Amino acid sequence: MNSGKTYTYFSTLPQILPTRYDYVMKADDDVYLRLAPLATSLQPLPRVDLYYGFVIPCPSMNAFVHYMSGMGFILSWDLVEWIGRSNIPANNTYGPEDKLVGQWLNLGNKAKNRFSNKPRMYDYPGTNGRCSHELIPDTIAVHRLKKWEQWVDVLRFFNVTKQLQPSDLYSISFD
Repeated sequence: MNSGKTYTYFSTLPQILPTRYDYVMKADDDVYLRLAPLATSLQPLPRVDLYYGFVIPCPSMNAFVHYMSGMGFILSWDLVEWIGRSNIPANNTYGPEDKLVGQWLNLGNKAKNRFSNKPRMYDYPGTNGRCSHELIPDTIAVHRLKKWEQWVDVLRFFNVTKQLQPSDLYSISFD
């Protein structure tokens, strides 16, 4: 996680993807993402020089002060291309990946369009003090889902499992 994986991910995307995209997202595997609300939240935002996520530190609402949490953040395609071309990220790949991305953008005088989507992105209730709160209907992302019970709670809250039939393949009841 802290040894260049995020740099490798972003810097190689322009080389391996056959088309240009508006945005690219990096998200942790312990995050539940609601894609429809995420897409809706992006509609009015710029498609260039954009850095979007949940700004750290937790109490801050100023997306220009620090960096976006590694739970999940979005970069516009031009920033992804810049990461692949610039020596700034290439020469600074070791350390907390979310913090590094913020540093790269600051050092390169990039990401003039920054957007922190609090309180719609947050940590699961009770898992991280000021970064967490109760589940809310207009959620975009819930982070720190480390236990099956937390996943089940989130999936139930958003009615994701309502139409699923019981199965012998798992032992967790979604009813």
